[in-house]
Amino acid sequence: MIVPSPWIQLFASTIRHITTFIALLLTVALASNGSAGDAPDTSRLKLNPERVVVFKDGYCLVVKQCTATTDAEGVVFTDNVPDAAVLGSFWAVPEEGTIRSFVAGWVDTEQTTHREITCTSIMEIVKSNLGKECSLDIREQRIEGTLLKILSNDSTDGDKTGNRSASGNTELGHRLSSYRDPTALPTSAATTTSLSSVNGEYFLVRTPSGDKMIQASMVSNLTIEEMNSVIEQTKVVKSRYKRLSMNFGTPNTAVRIRLMYFRPDVRWIPTYRVNLTGQVIAAKKAARDEQVAERKKAELIMQGEILNEAEDFINVPFHLVVGVPNFRFRSIPSPMTLEATIRNALGQGGLDSNGFDNFSMSNAIMTQRAGDFNSNRTTGDEPRTAVDLPDELIGKGGNDLFVYELPPMTLKRGERAMVPILRTNVDYRDIYTWDIELTHSESYTATSTSSPSPLKLSQAKVWRQVELLNNTNIPWTTGAAMLVDEMQPLAQELLTYTSPGGICRVPVTVSVDLRGRVEDTEVKREFKALSWRGHNYARIEGKIEPELANNKAEPVAVEVQLRFGGKATQASDDGKKTIEAFRAEDWHDRRGNPINNSSVIRWTQTILPGERFEPTVDYEFYLQH
Repeated sequence: MIVPSPWIQLFASTIRHITTFIALLLTVALASNGSAGDAPDTSRLKLNPERVVVFKDGYCLVVKQCTATTDAEGVVFTDNVPDAAVLGSFWAVPEEGTIRSFVAGWVDTEQTTHREITCTSIMEIVKSNLGKECSLDIREQRIEGTLLKILSNDSTDGDKTGNRSASGNTELGHRLSSYRDPTALPTSAATTTSLSSVNGEYFLVRTPSGDKMIQASMVSNLTIEEMNSVIEQTKVVKSRYKRLSMNFGTPNTAVRIRLMYFRPDVRWIPTYRVNLTGQVIAAKKAARDEQVAERKKAELIMQGEILNEAEDFINVPFHLVVGVPNFRFRSIPSPMTLEATIRNALGQGGLDSNGFDNFSMSNAIMTQRAGDFNSNRTTGDEPRTAVDLPDELIGKGGNDLFVYELPPMTLKRGERAMVPILRTNVDYRDIYTWDIELTHSESYTATSTSSPSPLKLSQAKVWRQVELLNNTNIPWTTGAAMLVDEMQPLAQELLTYTSPGGICRVPVTVSVDLRGRVEDTEVKREFKALSWRGHNYARIEGKIEPELANNKAEPVAVEVQLRFGGKATQASDDGKKTIEAFRAEDWHDRRGNPINNSSVIRWTQTILPGERFEPTVDYEFYLQH
């Protein structure tokens, strides 16, 4: 048997004592932390962001996974309380068990610290040297004695050691006495710092002839042997912050919670770059075996610009939504946010006299818009039908919301991000559109002979548009589109919502090689052609003759739309007539007679190089006389 030497035994004993002492220190530290008024760290929820679902109207849905262990009372908590959440959208959903109570409240804390600072005033020197012999000069008089007392109602002034206790928001004279944390929200969490100071303007000096009251501002020189030039300052920090507490009723139990809320101040804006490569991929045959309506290839790049004015999102997946959800109470904050504005919101109800919320969206980019033209699907020569509008386009929300899922990213409050979403090749073709609107006059002056209306010439503006085919399996949301030819900019316009397989048009520019004009001529006038409500009406018959010339070197596909006040009786070149009710916009100064119709004629045509398209329209309308 080997017996260890006394030195080894002593060393082992020392190690055991040191280990026991360290364990004791850790136990005391943990006990002191638990008794400081804060809940143990194990019951503080650890929030792991799961995703942020962002909408284009400036709102988002935040989803967080939370884990913790309940304390002895079955409670977990978090101080990460959102400052904005929509009424009815703030939910805590446990994976197991039931939350017995979900309480939002305020927590007030106070922390006092002491530090030594350099004296910068007579009163601070006096305070730091009470009880010492001094010599001071006032004007030409010298006074010698003992610093006795500062004349002040502050209970700390008589403390000859120079120590001072926290005294709320005491004044510091030329020093900063209190300030509000610049990062704190004015209606929620706040931090106030108070610094102790020396109050009063007078102090007492005990002299052989008696105690004298001295005004500090009158002292020109103060001499003290072994003067103490520092003073202790007390700093009191009072904090007020929010806390969410959830009671599960089961102590010392691990819980998992999904916390979600709908809030404003996060939005995304889609933007596009469309590179018109001009590469021909298909063509159709015209009646005279001419190649027209060429389909070409374009490169479409879509990106999202995310604006965050809400809170810090650290390594969070962002989901960008095509569409706008229907949240009735989006303008009313949840009471769980503890914001003061909730009182005003609930007082007003956020509703108008008809019971609807006052929120409206006027910016087209923040909503969904479909183009004004009718488009066909892409299966060939099917009849043209309007693209079906999903529910989000008409403000009903529902489950028709498409989501672009992005990888995790960090975006702090006040930051913006630009993220790629889509890059693909799409088919397109050039289409030229000419919209003609003619106004007629309702005025009539009776003469012995008919007076034909003067010739009206209209300078044509024929627009080149690109017709894009969405051959992807995801929709294109409404956004700003930059059209380029490689690096040469062509135009910037609005690309409207396009379903998968649908077609949208984006205007490019006014064509300089397609020239058009239109003549509107009165050809006949018949008096007393109609009697209605005691008035006689003359029937005016006229002819409209548009003319569109193609000065390009290739054939072009055109769509011509003509609108005017009156009833179209005949249209050439297979023009499609639509007779509508009276429109005041069709008449000069909007003063037409409601007895008349409004007519729309549409032509779809291919114009070969150097040729003209010259349709005609016969019409009639009535004038009172």
